[in-house]
Amino acid sequence: MDRILLIMCSGFSCFIITEILFQFMNGRYEKSRQKKYVYFFAKMIVILSIVFVNLLNNSVLNLAAWCIAVGLSAFFLYFEYVDRTLKRVLECEALALCMCVCESLGVILLQWMLQLLNIKITNTVMLHCLEVTFSKIILIFLYYMFINRLMKRKYSSPSNTQYVIYIIMLVYSLVNMVIIVEYFVQGQESYLCAVNMGCIVLADLYLLYYVKVADEKNYYENQVKALEQQANIQYEYYLQQTRKYEKTVQILHDVKKHMKAIEDLFMTEQRQKAKEYTNEIGDMLKPLIPVEYTGNPILDILLTDKQVFMKDKNILFDIKTDNVNLDFIAPIDITTIFGNLLDNAIEAAEKVDDDKYVFIKITSYHQMIVVKMENSCDEVKWKNSYPVSQKGKGRGIGILNVLSSIEKYDGNIKLKQEGKRFIVELFLN
Repeated sequence: MDRILLIMCSGFSCFIITEILFQFMNGRYEKSRQKKYVYFFAKMIVILSIVFVNLLNNSVLNLAAWCIAVGLSAFFLYFEYVDRTLKRVLECEALALCMCVCESLGVILLQWMLQLLNIKITNTVMLHCLEVTFSKIILIFLYYMFINRLMKRKYSSPSNTQYVIYIIMLVYSLVNMVIIVEYFVQGQESYLCAVNMGCIVLADLYLLYYVKVADEKNYYENQVKALEQQANIQYEYYLQQTRKYEKTVQILHDVKKHMKAIEDLFMTEQRQKAKEYTNEIGDMLKPLIPVEYTGNPILDILLTDKQVFMKDKNILFDIKTDNVNLDFIAPIDITTIFGNLLDNAIEAAEKVDDDKYVFIKITSYHQMIVVKMENSCDEVKWKNSYPVSQKGKGRGIGILNVLSSIEKYDGNIKLKQEGKRFIVELFLN
């Protein structure tokens, strides 16, 4: 029976490591096979092969078997659109090596704890089962809390709630393991205890996996909201330009009438009225002609529109620019970055009782564009270094749009409040 239990422990250990490896490859690479059963049988072959090699009790052969199994799986079962086969195989081999290190740390930690608590387990089979399950718990938590996040291409920062869930599950698992050890110390060793330890590890593996899935689901939901808001900004901007175009067409439609009226005023020597009429036509056309603030046509149109809006809201607007070239920024990113930041600044300044203002300064520093935006504001609430939106659930996603856009240009953004001033410092390479 002990021999069977040792074989089951070996199979269990191989199953956990193989499951984590395939979870990693499924999340990081594209599958080269369409049928799911191919991956199921691949996992079974890897597990059975490694278990067979483990029975030979040769550590070098065991390590070689793992390297071959991982390399072949990464090579034949997965691909990348920009094919980097060697890099893909080396990444998977590095993960397998990291997991071996984590397992060794788990065994060392267990031995240290048993020695510290002066606990001696005489049954070598039960001690082996305890080492296998305890090391797998440490491996699983290290993988989901650190290793997996470091090796992901798109890193989504975990929330404090997720870390709390991880810690609670880890403590719960360790407490259960301590209770089982107490049974061992009291001589109540049972094969059901080994089964119980295995169930704890499996529960941790799949619960942490679903926490990771929930984390990614939340991340992509936020990305979708960000894209939807970006699309809404673009659509709203399009409507504004459409209304402006319609107004321009109306003026141009009547241009002959206006020219005839001005000509008649001059003919009757009513020069002052002709001048007033001309100024009135100029005032009508002025909002339709973008002011050249930066030399970038998209940004100039955007700033002109916002300046007209701020004038209606009695918000003082001022902008200073050096001789900067913003042509390297895509038009959609110009609209996303400056549109969102200006909307937030206008909204904050609008709520202030007096001294409503928005100030922008755009300069260049070596190979970087530096943007400083300042506006008046009331007290701002913060969470995770970013302002908390007062717009309610599902709103305030604009900062995600900005972060996504500046990421394309290896940029950085700093947000801070100094008294009644809110300051944004933006750096773009």
